[in-house]
Amino acid sequence: MLTSEVTEPALAPWSVDESDRDAVAPALGDLVRVPALRWPDRPAVSDGKVALTFAELERGAQTLAAHLAGLGVRPGDRVAVLAEKSALVPLLAVALWKCGAVYVPLDGAAPPARLSALVGRLQARVVLALDDREPVVDDVRWVGRGELDAVLAGPSEPWETVVHAPQDTAYIIFTSGSTGEPKGVEITVANLVAYFAAHNEVLRFTPASRVFSLSPFHFDVSIEDTLLPLSLGAYVFQFRGIHAGPVMRGALKREQITHLIAVSTLLTIITQDGRQVDRETFPRLEMVMTGAEVCDPTVINTWKDALPAVRVLNVYGPTEATIVCLAYEIREVDRDRVGSYPIGTPLTGVRVRLVDETGEVTAPGAVGELWVGGDQVMRGYFDQPEETARRVVVVDGVRYYRTGDLCSYDDAGRLVFRGRDDDEVKLAGRRIHLGEIRETALSCPGVERAAVALLPRDAQQVIAMIVVAPDQAVLADVEARLAALLPGYMLPTLVGWSPSLAVASTGKTDERDLLRRLADAAKGTRDTRFALLPDGAAPTIGAGRG
Repeated sequence: MLTSEVTEPALAPWSVDESDRDAVAPALGDLVRVPALRWPDRPAVSDGKVALTFAELERGAQTLAAHLAGLGVRPGDRVAVLAEKSALVPLLAVALWKCGAVYVPLDGAAPPARLSALVGRLQARVVLALDDREPVVDDVRWVGRGELDAVLAGPSEPWETVVHAPQDTAYIIFTSGSTGEPKGVEITVANLVAYFAAHNEVLRFTPASRVFSLSPFHFDVSIEDTLLPLSLGAYVFQFRGIHAGPVMRGALKREQITHLIAVSTLLTIITQDGRQVDRETFPRLEMVMTGAEVCDPTVINTWKDALPAVRVLNVYGPTEATIVCLAYEIREVDRDRVGSYPIGTPLTGVRVRLVDETGEVTAPGAVGELWVGGDQVMRGYFDQPEETARRVVVVDGVRYYRTGDLCSYDDAGRLVFRGRDDDEVKLAGRRIHLGEIRETALSCPGVERAAVALLPRDAQQVIAMIVVAPDQAVLADVEARLAALLPGYMLPTLVGWSPSLAVASTGKTDERDLLRRLADAAKGTRDTRFALLPDGAAPTIGAGRG
């Protein structure tokens, strides 16, 4: 009697298993379909309150997709998700992709005026909210938490995935913009598939992986630490607790995490004094990856010293080049290192150029602007073609994104980050254009000049702002305007008011002099708002944001 061998459906071709490498990349809407078929009852994602198996994730995404289609969501439509750290967000993303729509996660904690402006720019078909807040827009269909829960608790609805074309937009991530307007980075399906394949060569997620997700969903790292591992049958824990070392270490141990991805600020908090970085605390840890900002080499050394078998990675990638495009594995501790570890070498399919101010390739060892090219480079900035033309260039048929980051090669041919050529900064992994804060302040009536910079306070960098206006009362209007239009992480911690620029004893009319005076005034005090007067005095004018 002849029998035929039943084979399990293959995982996505970015699997590390050689038997999956010849598989066809799934449609984005089918990202978790194979894991749901192979391991229906396996835990897929949890946030400590809500937990979903792979079958529940796939079934819920199909049901929600059918509901959204009934609300008029069609292929190519943009749908805004007011995101929070929740196990439901990946279900929403997959459901949107099942409709052939564009997933647009927005910071659910952003001010209503900012959210309203972004939803209006997007011409969103629907807004999905993880709570039952009042709608911030009147002319867009609003789906709150109550409706979402009712749909997902109701009868299952089968749905046939609408397949995106490679050039279709998969998602849009809004970042702080140098022009004062947030920039929406459009990433295509082809960009994302190229990224999945290239980066999992480094990450090495498998169905046995257990991933710790710290990234908010309105940051693109959430694609990396949630949707990529889920596509391979891995478990993802969405950490939504307090960012305190003992709390995060406790969750890492309890969840038996194998892959920890943390921006440098959070990795430093988890590390604390380093004494609890050991196998007892991290019994199954296989990989630690950091990036998004410069990481103190002593933090990296702590992990490699204490857990030599754990792979420790320093990576780099602007949102415009699809999450991560360069990586460096620290194989040996460099105890004499005072500067940051290299950001490494390009992922498969990524090209890089270091260029001088004329656009010519730099000489060996020289510092130049990093251009990143290849299949991971974005389509462009949503509704900002001029900005796209300014930042995306074509050289020898290859599209490159001009990062604005200054880098050089070390003796081993690895790229090392050296700084920026503009006023873009990174704080706690968040990309902030100081120009957006400055332009928002300048838009307030009565403000003549404004300056924004990073200043040291309590051994860390904070955002500082100078407002030049004849009337001190304008300062309260400026701060109210900033709070209404900018997310909390972009609000200045130190604020100075000056009636004029010529306030220094030297007679200089230099904004840098005002910023220096603000830094001096803030030393040794918890006060945060100061009047920088022409006679050199700098009295406190209020506590402001501590």
